[in-house]
Amino acid sequence: MTCEHVSLPGGGTAIVCTTGRGKRCKCGRRAKLACDWKVPSRKSGTCDAPICDRCTTSPTEGKDLCPVHASAFEKWKAER
Repeated sequence: MTCEHVSLPGGGTAIVCTTGRGKRCKCGRRAKLACDWKVPSRKSGTCDAPICDRCTTSPTEGKDLCPVHASAFEKWKAER
């Protein structure tokens, strides 16, 4: 469980705790996307790492890559 101290309007503070539900990007932000890099050994067929809007790389419409696979994609393009 993660807890934070929050300032209230008009003064005072509160402690807000979350259960950690929902996936988080490696940067700590809430992840709304999943990495679409092909990983044949996985049951889903893709990496599926959780990614936030700021950390994603979109090589094409509707596809998102985590930072690790965005780097691999750039390397793959350079070698072609």
